Amino acid sequence: MRKIILTIAMFGLASSAFAGGYRVALQGVRQAALGGTSATQTHDASVAFYNPAGLAFVKSKLSIAVGGFGVKTDVKWQDVTTMQKAETDNKLSTPMYLAVSYKPIDDLAIGVSVTTPFGSSVTWPNDWQNKSNITHIDLKAFNIQPTIAYKFTDWFSVGVGFIYTQGTAKLEKVQTVAGNNINLKLVDKNAHGLGFNFGAMFKPTDKLGIGLAYRSNVDAKANNGDITWSNLPSGLASSAPFNTDKWNTVLPLPSEFTFGASYKVLPQLELFGDIVWQNWTRYKSLDINLYNDASNTFYTSSSQKSWKDNTIVRFGAEYTFSNFIVGRLGYYHDQSPVPSAYWSSETPSANLNSFSAGLGFRFNSGLNLDFFGSYVKGEERHIDNLEQNFQGDIKLRAINFGVGVSYNLK
Repeated sequence: MRKIILTIAMFGLASSAFAGGYRVALQGVRQAALGGTSATQTHDASVAFYNPAGLAFVKSKLSIAVGGFGVKTDVKWQDVTTMQKAETDNKLSTPMYLAVSYKPIDDLAIGVSVTTPFGSSVTWPNDWQNKSNITHIDLKAFNIQPTIAYKFTDWFSVGVGFIYTQGTAKLEKVQTVAGNNINLKLVDKNAHGLGFNFGAMFKPTDKLGIGLAYRSNVDAKANNGDITWSNLPSGLASSAPFNTDKWNTVLPLPSEFTFGASYKVLPQLELFGDIVWQNWTRYKSLDINLYNDASNTFYTSSSQKSWKDNTIVRFGAEYTFSNFIVGRLGYYHDQSPVPSAYWSSETPSANLNSFSAGLGFRFNSGLNLDFFGSYVKGEERHIDNLEQNFQGDIKLRAINFGVGVSYNLK
């Protein structure tokens, strides 16, 4: 029987839309407007996700930050040999964040953040060439992160956070077997994983800031998910894997190390820069187990990944026009970790260039209102997945926007 290739990315697609993998880098509107730079920003409690040490430098006893984004992605594929082509019809994805921090004493900060670092949606046509890999994927995940930070001196702090990831996933695909288009749907409503992050922050002068942050590997585990087969010929219903009704897998999420710096070149102008390294080499394969306890059936489908570590370079500039209005610009380049031979349509990936801008409004009451927009352009690439017998040219782009509100009580 022809092998069914099941490739699913459990928790997301993209840094700011697609990404070098499946990480969504939208956990703060101000940070997003500044090209994703984050290691030294201490504007409000949202810094806990990026660098937990920054909580100790937030200049308020109580800080609350909340925001949401819209992410609209578009991926186009064409086989230059056969001239077949397809385009995604993706719904608007809506990452969000909520963060709260409190200082019981001046140098100690405690907080909690809820973010959606993994989650997106991709829909390909039901009749496209790679329908056996995916026609639709819908992913949602939340990170809950309690955090503590301590400022040892006026210029140095450390922080640590515990990460609990809870998510759901749905994958749909069409497999053609003996002339029959068999529909498969995998659903899991209780995927989860554990991890931590650690950070240090240095502010030796009023102008200079330096930040270091590390986020650990997380093994996201889906257990006891539901399988639904439809349009299944009766002659195949009792054969593996078509007689399975449950599934499980483990998706390795990468560790991430960030080094960042900021400098006030003028009283009104501050520049930011980050370098991020992501450990995607641990994503060597994706093994999905399909099973049926009643019939004692167990079937494993493996998809080779062999991704590579990648580096992201980010820059941002913030200009204070007045005590009320702040303008922001940003850029990042994200190198794809996905080799051409293992590129897969459920995680569209290419080298990305992102251009962003934003405005911030500061009110005397401690209320801040931030807006952000960006255009992400993927560099056109040729892919040739030998395992899936799938090749062609890929173009992708995304438009992102967001609104954030924060309140800092002195």
